[in-house]
Amino acid sequence: MSNTQLSAFSHATGGVVPSHLVLAIAGVLAVIYLIWLAWLAHAQLVAWQSGQAVFYDLLLAILRGTVVALLLGFLVR
Repeated sequence: MSNTQLSAFSHATGGVVPSHLVLAIAGVLAVIYLIWLAWLAHAQLVAWQSGQAVFYDLLLAILRGTVVALLLGFLVR
């Protein structure tokens, strides 16, 4: 962005610069996908403990969720 565009954006948003806004959005998305990963791990653990899934299902689901979280973290920032 040019200096004119940065100035116009800062005045329009009450002094917030674009880099701070991007960081806030990335932080919110990081919290969302980490909560999703924790929910996934918990749900898989409950299914494994109740006998609805085998250990390898638990392991693969958590591993796939971790890879998705790592890719999202890389792509967001």
